[in-house]
Amino acid sequence: MIAGNLEYLMSSLPYLSFQDTVEERSKVFSILKKYTNPSESEKDIIAILEEEACKYLSPGTYRMFQQINLSTIYSDAFKKSKNKVLAAFSSYVYALKKDIQQLRLSRKDGTSTSTVKKQALPLVPGTPLEEEIQLLKWQWDKLEELSIGHYADLGALSIYKLKLLLLLRWWGFDPKQGFDNFLDSTKKTEDGR
Repeated sequence: MIAGNLEYLMSSLPYLSFQDTVEERSKVFSILKKYTNPSESEKDIIAILEEEACKYLSPGTYRMFQQINLSTIYSDAFKKSKNKVLAAFSSYVYALKKDIQQLRLSRKDGTSTSTVKKQALPLVPGTPLEEEIQLLKWQWDKLEELSIGHYADLGALSIYKLKLLLLLRWWGFDPKQGFDNFLDSTKKTEDGR
């Protein structure tokens, strides 16, 4: 891998910030879409990023880069990765998932809030959407912390992809559909189904 090429890629990607505005979405999508041919304009943003990264990564590194996904980032393969950024973030997400599991169990069981406070999970109670956004923000902040010293290397590219995945998750939420799902699930619980 030639560092200059990865530097070029990193410097040409749109800056990502943790916000959900029409301007932010438009900026990110329009700049990344410039990498595609007009006939491929409907291509997924992550696929565009991966195709561009493929040009600068070895085949083995590229396969690992393609596997980066929020739903599997906490797996052992990432926790044991040679990529220190991925390993650290994977371990962080794994611990966060365990803390969330404990918090949800304590809420379900009606455990006192003092037990929850000992877990050091500063989740401010709110709607499921508000709580999910808090969790995304914590992950974003961890990536910001891990980005120190990584500007144009594989760690920086991995952080960029993870940040983009976090934003796409947030931007994909439909509050009305989520509320309808919530009402449906609580109705099923009340009905005993």
